[in-house]
Amino acid sequence: MQAEIAKLAERIVEPVAANLAMQELEHVVERIRGAFEQFAKRRTTADTDFENIAINILEPVQPRLSAAEFTRIVDRLRGAMVGFCQSDWGQSPAY
Repeated sequence: MQAEIAKLAERIVEPVAANLAMQELEHVVERIRGAFEQFAKRRTTADTDFENIAINILEPVQPRLSAAEFTRIVDRLRGAMVGFCQSDWGQSPAY
């Protein structure tokens, strides 16, 4: 599953990757991966603020992006987190 999470993280930032230095890109992808891995380990609650989580993850690269680009990437990440947490992805089956 870690490989799938890595692919997902890369796809989320793909639209703005050209605006970022390689080190910045790797750092933000790693932060996204870490968040998804935490979601896979424990369930989120109904009051989880995915938008705030996305903003915090992407904040280090905000100065390199236009306002529209930053909003777009935050929305992509937020949507991916919501979908991931609403699915059974990463959840162990109950026996």
